[in-house]
Amino acid sequence: MEFDKAVAELDTLVDTLERDGDERALMLLQLMDAVHRPGIELIAAGDRDHPVAQALLTMYDVVALDEQIEVEEALDEIRPYIESHGGGLELLDVDDGVVHVQMSGACNGCAGSAITLRRGVEEILRERYENFKEVVAHEPEGAEEQNGNGDSGPVLLQIEDLRDPEVEGPAKPGVGDMRRPVFEEVAEIADLSPGDLKAVEVDGGSILLANVEGEAYAFRNVCPTDERSPLDGGRLTGAALVCPWHNCAYDARSGKRIDDQPQASGLAVVPVAIRDGAIKIAVNVA
Repeated sequence: MEFDKAVAELDTLVDTLERDGDERALMLLQLMDAVHRPGIELIAAGDRDHPVAQALLTMYDVVALDEQIEVEEALDEIRPYIESHGGGLELLDVDDGVVHVQMSGACNGCAGSAITLRRGVEEILRERYENFKEVVAHEPEGAEEQNGNGDSGPVLLQIEDLRDPEVEGPAKPGVGDMRRPVFEEVAEIADLSPGDLKAVEVDGGSILLANVEGEAYAFRNVCPTDERSPLDGGRLTGAALVCPWHNCAYDARSGKRIDDQPQASGLAVVPVAIRDGAIKIAVNVA
């Protein structure tokens, strides 16, 4: 419809609504005005970057969704997994496809954080953020972490080196040696009720699955105390897993000891993912 004709018909419709006294229709017009007027005034004043102006422009696909918002929405999908392991994930900046993040809590500085970044953060950004190039993980303020050169600083995860060697050939030395986890379906989530433990065989080894309050976790099915005794005969109460042989207790989410020997070795946690109702674990890190 032509602009002039649309304006004329809109004026006629407004006059009709005012005459008929349709309160809901009049409220709709008032709300539309309340939404549009502030945004239009900001745009007319040259302040297109104001959140209200951006919201209005985005409603009509006049501008693309801000990359920062796009990345935040993507990271929101992995945050519950990280938080369930006692960690936190903060988006610091997005610059030309480079996503700067900061991991805190239990995830900071532990081996699991690297796996989490590669498997979770990087995977979701590849799917949801079209311009994604790489992730730079920054240490929290006051943390003393050393990178591969012995210097403090951010850790760069280069996605061009995280590849399948069978498809793209040998990876470069160093960072390129880190393979992306290969996931294999091992069970149906419907077969693992909250509080259940289930042992599965993967590549000749036993992996124990645990359902902690609706969240699936996986780790090597062996007690770290002797590296021999299986844990699948143990009991799971809340997040606490008790070994049936040594009576030692572990947090089934993080793998850490939670009894009177907190410094003792913890469980060997294995990355787990849920896809279409199936439980999958990373077989090349188990």
